[in-house]
Amino acid sequence: GRPPMTEWPHPAARPIFPPMTDPPSRLADALSDRYLIERELGEGGMATVFLARDLKHNRPVALKVLKPELAAVVGAERFLAEIETTANLQHPHILPLFDSGKADGFLFYVMPYVEGESLRDTLDRERQLPVDDAVKITVQLAEALEHAHRKGVIHRDIKPANVLLLDGKPVLSDFGIALAVGAAGGGRLTETGLSVGTPHYMSPEQATGEVAVGPTTDVYALGCVLYEMLVGTPPYVGGTAQAILGKIITGTPDPVTAHRRTVPPHVDAAIRKALEKVPADRFRSAKTFADALGDPGFRYGAVAGEGAAGAGAGSSGGRAWKGAAVAGWVLAAAAAGVAGAALLRGDPEPGVRDVGLPYDAPMNLLYTRNFDLSRDGRFVVYEAASTPTPMLYYRSLETGEVRAISGTEGAYGQPRISPDGRRVAFLAEGQLRIVAVEGGQPSAVAQAGGPHGGDWTDEGLIVFGDDDGRVLRWIDPETGPERELVMDYCINPFLLEGEDAVLCGGGGVNTAHFRSFDAPEEDRYFDRESTPAGEFAGIAGSDFRLVDDRYLIYMSQAGDLLATLVLDWDSLIVGRSVTVVRGVRTEAYSGAGQFDLSDDGTLVYVPGRNADVGSFVVLDEGGRESELGVEAAAHVRFAFHPDGRQFASVVEGLESHELRLYDLGSGRFQLLDEGFYLGQPMWNPDGTRLAYTKQSDVYDEGLYVVDPTAPGGPRMLLGGPSDRPWMHVRGFLNDSTVLLGSGAEGRSAALVHLTADTVRFELLGAASIFVALSPDERWLAYQQERGAAGVSVEPWPARARTFEVDPLAIEPQFRSDSELVYYRQEDGFRFYRVSLDPGRTPPVGEPVLWSADPRFADTDGLSYAISPDGDLVYKRSPPDNLGYYLRVVPGWVDQMKRAVDEANR
Repeated sequence: GRPPMTEWPHPAARPIFPPMTDPPSRLADALSDRYLIERELGEGGMATVFLARDLKHNRPVALKVLKPELAAVVGAERFLAEIETTANLQHPHILPLFDSGKADGFLFYVMPYVEGESLRDTLDRERQLPVDDAVKITVQLAEALEHAHRKGVIHRDIKPANVLLLDGKPVLSDFGIALAVGAAGGGRLTETGLSVGTPHYMSPEQATGEVAVGPTTDVYALGCVLYEMLVGTPPYVGGTAQAILGKIITGTPDPVTAHRRTVPPHVDAAIRKALEKVPADRFRSAKTFADALGDPGFRYGAVAGEGAAGAGAGSSGGRAWKGAAVAGWVLAAAAAGVAGAALLRGDPEPGVRDVGLPYDAPMNLLYTRNFDLSRDGRFVVYEAASTPTPMLYYRSLETGEVRAISGTEGAYGQPRISPDGRRVAFLAEGQLRIVAVEGGQPSAVAQAGGPHGGDWTDEGLIVFGDDDGRVLRWIDPETGPERELVMDYCINPFLLEGEDAVLCGGGGVNTAHFRSFDAPEEDRYFDRESTPAGEFAGIAGSDFRLVDDRYLIYMSQAGDLLATLVLDWDSLIVGRSVTVVRGVRTEAYSGAGQFDLSDDGTLVYVPGRNADVGSFVVLDEGGRESELGVEAAAHVRFAFHPDGRQFASVVEGLESHELRLYDLGSGRFQLLDEGFYLGQPMWNPDGTRLAYTKQSDVYDEGLYVVDPTAPGGPRMLLGGPSDRPWMHVRGFLNDSTVLLGSGAEGRSAALVHLTADTVRFELLGAASIFVALSPDERWLAYQQERGAAGVSVEPWPARARTFEVDPLAIEPQFRSDSELVYYRQEDGFRFYRVSLDPGRTPPVGEPVLWSADPRFADTDGLSYAISPDGDLVYKRSPPDNLGYYLRVVPGWVDQMKRAVDEANR
């Protein structure tokens, strides 16, 4: 640990981000040495387009800037890396990519400026094109697609607006931009209200959120464009995006000959084949589509009403059940106001099915994985939100049997089925208990304070993380505790049997790391094969699990299930990740994914979203509720500006943390800093400086301050290479004193005194993460060491006596000089206020209940804030905290392996 009263010099200030000004002027200034921006040309779904002059080549160009909310989700490095795959396409019907980059926080790409009109403009004016012209345009576009597909590039967003007409010849623009955005941003695009692909031209696999799209996806979209050129409307139209997507998934378009008898039969047949719902039923390549359009003898299936097909030309029999099931999804999504197609999933593979749970006993989804799949894949056990008390339920995946398991009353999470399928371990009343799956009298085998993850071993022991990820416990179900290992913070531990090690990831460290039992306090982080030498990228996500010693599967911040390949265990290097399932319920704080695997490779999961993405609720002293003017996001740590008009929040992005300063009047934010890990922000009393801790990568940590109104960006006050992160800002008492908490073993909370050129520590003697000083500096409150529940107060600065506030209290904060706030995890989350009076013995008054909210979203670090007016502010998780069905995917592990192997060839 650092000794008290030690001095460090101030490092040189360095600029990070300039103050936020008008975006066009900022962009113009940032690119002034390369491009002269002349005027705005228009705005699309993903980007704003400017006419600019390329100063080096003295030519006009179209400079396209991703929308800020989309750029924030995508991230610069990933976008630029993906867009490189499209830069070398050379074809007369493909508009080339001149340039791309990042400038002052903006992501941009540059293409030739074309004086002419788009196919969209032409169709808006003329509605229909001559048949020969429409077919010729389609064939030339198919040639461009064939060229790109042979190079492994899929367009993904073919539509009339992306087809430019130069002297009657079509040129595809924005080639691969949708690929770059989709690959970089993943499922989080739905958080911005934007989506990749235009509803009218989406293929069924895009409409249902399928991960793997290929050449046949572009063939489908090109068929839609040809259909519109001939008929005057796309194949499917509707009043809303949801209505259009529903028709794409379940409907059958009219043949073009029903609207225009002059269309030759072979053209009609080619369009019907291109628009087949199943990708394997379409043309396998753009070239074969073009060949069919040029072959007068081509025929396909039967036109509706002319043959036995009836339900649609070229359709296969036996699929009506699938359409009906998906239609229900579409209606449910539309009723819920779901944005984006990822939640409108149908049955992507034969055998995939949804298994319902009782309406009066749905699954409780909060905090951890609350169901378990038997190893033979025949049944699940889950925690039911039943009345009058939660308990475990048995649900067969082979029959309709559903029943409560007697003896599990009061269960609150993490059921785990024994390898033989006869017993289940669960948590209740602070105990780990065992009961027969058939029900009966449970036996308590161990205490459990703050458990995460865990499972039975093949030898019949139960292993789980406890004390909020700081102890690994081995329990014999017959005799009780057998072994424990104190270790550094490890959420969702996944035991690597035979390796004496665990995988970790979640909570405050949403990055894949490895913990050997020989060095349990030493983190070793996984890194990408593609990371440049000397740099660190990490594998951002949570709930990491290993399949067959090679395949690492995990939850992304977007709420998707990803998989990658471990290439080198000695150096912990992995390959490229693949999104294998979109929309898996992910729990707040822990990052636990609601999914499990059986021994035969069946996947069972709860469809949903990341509960970390939530909005803020404000409660006044009387419990009246209002909303804070801040967008829903993965907020993890936050604090009010003293004037109450601004709100600082650390938001978890796909690859790093962002420190945002929100204006509560407009809802807009200023990006102050970003890094691998950003700690709790805290303002000084006059609101001119914001203090926080930062890790630039997994090993370097420092204490930073930033003045949002001053040039120069954040300044590091102290820090550098460290063997363990330990600092947590807990208060900015005055202009020269910062209060730091510490949860690291053997390290103390401290006051940091800032002078003109030095930083001086005053250690407080308690290794407490959560410490607080009252505004009048008469009381010191702190939670127990290493994060255990229980809060005490001491008079400050004498600290002559210690008074217990509440043995189950968590995260104390002062609301005023004489009132302390905390919460307890009991029947959900309950906030309390307690008064402090030095003239009373004892000085601690009776707690007063302030709020009980089952949707309170526990976050890493301080999970709530007190406004300058004394209101309680916390993040509320999405309303869907109950699960009413499970999705079962047979053979999923083999599918996952094929996808990962293909991505890493």
